[in-house]
Amino acid sequence: MHYLVIENEQLEELTYVIAGFLWDNGNEITIRKEYSAKDSNSVRADCMITLDKGSFSLENLIKTGLFIHFCNDGVYSNAIPFPYRLFEFSRLNKNSLAAFFSWCKNFNLFIK
Repeated sequence: MHYLVIENEQLEELTYVIAGFLWDNGNEITIRKEYSAKDSNSVRADCMITLDKGSFSLENLIKTGLFIHFCNDGVYSNAIPFPYRLFEFSRLNKNSLAAFFSWCKNFNLFIK
């Protein structure tokens, strides 16, 4: 699967932790500083990954195609009834991501 990761400069380290997990599980990754519907990588991506320091907000989402959004109160996606919180945590940090990735491995999510 091809994931387009939209880089958040405030969360750069976490951006690369997420990209690394997806890459290590056999997925194709493209990292961009911003989304552009005219960018060929945006068009061919199966799923877009975004990160936000705040809590979940519909205004902060790119509403085209499948997305996974990491923010301070959890991981959201439109893969099932929109928006759906896949995983809850109290703060977006490396420990929260480690717990999320462990959960993903238990369900074989994101593994090619």
